[in-house]
Amino acid sequence: MAVSESGPTPSLVLQIVEHLGRQIIRGEVQPGKTLPVEQDICDQFNASRNAVREAVKTLAGKNLVRSARRAGTIVVETKDWNLFDPQVIGWMLSEDPTRETLMNALSELREIIEPEAAALAAERASTTQVLRIFEIFEEMKANSHNPERAIEMDVAFHRAVLEATGNALLQIFAHSFGLLLAANFQLSIQVNNAFIRNLDDHRWIAEAIRDRDPERAREAATGLLKKNKKDIRQMKEEQRRGDDQ
Repeated sequence: MAVSESGPTPSLVLQIVEHLGRQIIRGEVQPGKTLPVEQDICDQFNASRNAVREAVKTLAGKNLVRSARRAGTIVVETKDWNLFDPQVIGWMLSEDPTRETLMNALSELREIIEPEAAALAAERASTTQVLRIFEIFEEMKANSHNPERAIEMDVAFHRAVLEATGNALLQIFAHSFGLLLAANFQLSIQVNNAFIRNLDDHRWIAEAIRDRDPERAREAATGLLKKNKKDIRQMKEEQRRGDDQ
């Protein structure tokens, strides 16, 4: 039995979480249906009941499942999943259908949040935060021909703006938001040198925040999002044409 004296082996618990989590995300166990019974999971992984229960508890913490007396462990509706959990995000991004859903939702969420976040940052950012935003922008320029580093810096820029809002919820949200942005940028950066074309938009956001001009910051963020949305749409069209050939 893969159990230490102090309890279940952490790596085995994580393995069970990974397997069951991906099954749920892929729809192999539909919402409203139950996971395999505890003993079947124990047998599959050569695991103790404690290890399986720890794994199920972890999935419940991500709002993927709930336990019901006499009914077993039930997969919850997709709308109730914790879509800001980094592991759930990773699972969804690894599957084509859920990736599409997540990216569409992200595009809408960005339009709701980012322009107002930029405006708040223009009102509230500290001098240190403004300098950090400009430092990241300079890194963006310096790495404009290095896709991996460019994406890293682009994500850092948007996270820095969220953190500069002074809003505690937006600051907490910044980490999970960054994971989604990275996936978004991996698509949009491929379209006609999108990263280089959008550098000016990032500079305009930074300058508006520096100049304490909320309306200009809001407009600059809105303009950038419109370009990103267009780039993503073009990328999807090119992918579809490639699939049809």
